[in-house]
Amino acid sequence: MREIGSWCRRAGFASLLVAVPALAARGWWDEARIKVQVHEHAFYRVTANSVGCSVRVRLYFDAPASEYREPAAERNHYRFLAHVSFSDGAELTSEVFDNAEVGARVYAFSQDTSPKGCWAEQEHGLRKLDVHACRGDRCVPEPF
Repeated sequence: MREIGSWCRRAGFASLLVAVPALAARGWWDEARIKVQVHEHAFYRVTANSVGCSVRVRLYFDAPASEYREPAAERNHYRFLAHVSFSDGAELTSEVFDNAEVGARVYAFSQDTSPKGCWAEQEHGLRKLDVHACRGDRCVPEPF
């Protein structure tokens, strides 16, 4: 893996696309190892890939047991909002997503880029992940 800013991603994927052009026609895929922490939740990996005009994103994070021990049940609930930036300036923002359990977690979302010219058809590299969070089952994370 090589570092790109605060991201690390697989260096061998580009060679695979060159060696097997049929895969390139089906879409692109990228992965980054990251270190984003919010309310002690550690986001450590993000993947993105295209399927036609849609981009699918997966966020991998650990929810620590220490943050889910409050006697008031509503305080053992977190809400997140993620913003993904790509190397060429393209961006995606997730819907608000919830977590109320400890352990390794994965949140997946997709967005159709057809209304914005189907930009998902072109290859994009991951650049940055920002995550806003709040604590409580009715809280609203700060928007991007």
